[in-house]
Amino acid sequence: MKTKVLKMRLMLTLVAMLIASVALNAQNAPDYGEDEQTCMVQLSTYTEFFKQENYKDAYTAWRWCYDNCPASTKNIYIHGPTILDYFVVNAENDEVKERYIDTLLMIYDQRIEYFGEEGRVKGRKGNDILRYRAEDMQAAYDLYKESIDLLGAGAEASVLGYFTNVSIVLFNDEVLTEENVVENYALVASIIDEQVAALEDGARKDRAVELGQKIEDMFVNSGAADCNAIIKIFDPQFDANPDDLALHKKIANIIEKTRSQECLTSDLYAKVSEAIYEKESSAEAAHKIAKIFYLKENYDKAETYYQLAAKMQEDESMKADLYYEFASLYLNQRQYAKARDYARRAIAANPSNGKAHILVARAYARGGTGCGDGEIDKVAIYWVVVDQLIKARNADPSVAEEANTMIRRYTAYFPTKEKLFWYNVFEGQSYTVGCWINETTTVRCVD
Repeated sequence: MKTKVLKMRLMLTLVAMLIASVALNAQNAPDYGEDEQTCMVQLSTYTEFFKQENYKDAYTAWRWCYDNCPASTKNIYIHGPTILDYFVVNAENDEVKERYIDTLLMIYDQRIEYFGEEGRVKGRKGNDILRYRAEDMQAAYDLYKESIDLLGAGAEASVLGYFTNVSIVLFNDEVLTEENVVENYALVASIIDEQVAALEDGARKDRAVELGQKIEDMFVNSGAADCNAIIKIFDPQFDANPDDLALHKKIANIIEKTRSQECLTSDLYAKVSEAIYEKESSAEAAHKIAKIFYLKENYDKAETYYQLAAKMQEDESMKADLYYEFASLYLNQRQYAKARDYARRAIAANPSNGKAHILVARAYARGGTGCGDGEIDKVAIYWVVVDQLIKARNADPSVAEEANTMIRRYTAYFPTKEKLFWYNVFEGQSYTVGCWINETTTVRCVD
């Protein structure tokens, strides 16, 4: 046994001497302190135990290095938290445990003193405060904020996630305000967006996207995603920075993620979206603004942007979808003539758009019953309704079932042959439905 111990000590001494030899020839030699040889032996000793995951026996040599040659190697601070974790978890009582936690947290401060990396190290210290001293959440919050401010787009994922979580907890404890949480989320979201944009497709990018989604979910469900708070913070910023595209995109992104109808119909969201469109016009941007103004019941501006979206949209099928969407909105507003006009544009862009023909039929059925003064005019409307449904069925097999159901329903409103006689019209002849519809159809009867 003594021989084995002697051999071990001899081996460690030789390793230490080899390290010293290399260090003497290095341009930036490590600082091994006043007792260089002992430092190198102790470094080797704790490192061997550490590699074996024998943290209990590694501690004494590690602590000697921490106290006596703290600038010798960064490994003291990389390995230190793992060693101290072991002692914290296995402490015999709370008093001893707290002493080990104190040492664990001091490791981070000393690492910054000798090896810098303040932003990264403060974030990791915050993680351990959160893990072992959750009651001191304000301290963890402050460290996370400093870490993020120092690192920016280089901030670590754990720090971004925990910072958001801690912000929400402190908000619920009435330490932070809604405005604080919104500002913190805006900061974190912009950093994650920057990180995602810089990563190539792969597992790392997927994890970054997933983190962004989780943080978004935390924010949206936090109770702090209040529209008034968002407007209070960002409205003055927008007015002070009318040409800051990055700021405008950040504001729009935050508002969209609240999914709040109040926010999505706010003046701030409208003017931010228009400012983005001025710098980066596209069919998609115009479409988004059109929907904003529709929700705000500013139908003239909504129509302007729908037209711009359709004009810029090169894909005819997607252009048809835009026109159909706007036609549907007008139908819901009981503006039947405009609904019909935009549905026709959808059909012109995509003749196989059966949904648009059905929409015209609905517009006629709902808005055409007042066209004309005579009894015949009250039933003639159903002829043009069915005409559109037949066109829908013929143009688009996917809507055939719906069209046939509606055809059966509206055919039931056709007049009988007897009534046609009294109307002085005959089956098969042409008939023009007047007013805004202005369609020529064929007279038909139900029997």
